[in-house]
Amino acid sequence: MNLGEIRDLAYKLANTYSADGQLIPLSDNADARLAMTDFINTGYYKSLQFTPVESVYSITQKGIPNLLNMYSSFNLVQHLDEDYTVSATGAKSYYFEVDKDCVVYIEESVAGVWTTLSTITITGITSFTEYKGLITASSVANDIRIRFSGNYPYNIRRTALYYYSFANADDVPKFKPYINYPLPGDYISLNKIVVNGDDREHSTLIDYSIEKKNLVLNYFYSGSFDVHYFKRPEPLVLDTDIPETPIEGHSYLSYFSSGSWLFSTGQQAQGLTLINQYDSFMTESSPTIDEQNGTIENFNNW
Repeated sequence: MNLGEIRDLAYKLANTYSADGQLIPLSDNADARLAMTDFINTGYYKSLQFTPVESVYSITQKGIPNLLNMYSSFNLVQHLDEDYTVSATGAKSYYFEVDKDCVVYIEESVAGVWTTLSTITITGITSFTEYKGLITASSVANDIRIRFSGNYPYNIRRTALYYYSFANADDVPKFKPYINYPLPGDYISLNKIVVNGDDREHSTLIDYSIEKKNLVLNYFYSGSFDVHYFKRPEPLVLDTDIPETPIEGHSYLSYFSSGSWLFSTGQQAQGLTLINQYDSFMTESSPTIDEQNGTIENFNNW
C-alpha cells in the first residue's frame, strides 16, 4: 500500500470517507486530511519497534605503520622541565596529542645538526587536542624528530611519525588505540557487524562499542566490516510513497492514524479501540530479532 491508500483506509475507519454512499468532499474533511499524514508517519515510526528496517554500509580499516614503537607510542608521557623527543628516519608526516599550552618543534638532522622545519605554538587548550601535519625534509635519509618543549608541565600521548606523505594535512591518519566512525544519520540501533577480512573470513565481530553517535573499532583490526543497522526511513510525503516496512503491516498504519485522529477530536473510546487493534496486529506480526550480537544503544529516543 502507498500513502494515499493508507490514508483512504484511515478515513473509512474514522467514518470520514463517505456518507450515504457518496464521497465526502475534500473541503469537508480538510482538517482530517492535514492531520492524517502526520498520524500515519507517527504510526510508521512506531512500527519500527515491531518490524525494524535494516540497512548496511561498509568500513575498511587498515592502519598506516607508525615508525615509532606502536604500543608505547599510545602511552601517556609527561613533559616536566626537560624537552621530550621522538625520532625516526625518513618521516614525512606526524600526529600527536597534548593537553596544555606548549611549543612543539618538527626538526630534521642535517649533517648532525638539528634544524627546525616547523614550530607549533599551542595555546588555549585544557584537554587533549590532536595535531597532525606534513613534513618536508631535505632528504628521506635524514632523521626527523618531534621535540616537545615549553615552560610548564603537560601531558603527551599517541605520537606517530609516518614514512608516508598525504595529499594534505587533514588526510594524515589519527593514531588512536580505538578509531571512531560516525554512524549514518538515519541510524536507530545496531544489528551486527560482519567481518569480511583476509583468507575469506566471514564472521561476526563482537568487540566494538557505540559512543556518542560513533562506531568505535580497535586500531589493530584490519579488513572490511559490513555494518548492519536498523534505520529511520524517510517520512511518507507523496501519495505514491510506500513504507519500507513489510507490506503485511501497511494497512495497520491506517488503524493507528485513524485512532489517533478520533482520539484527538474527542472520540477517545473509538480512537483507543483502533490504536489497541494496531498494537495487537503489530505484536502478532513482529519477527524475532537476534539480540546476541552486542549491546544496542538507541539515542534517537524512539
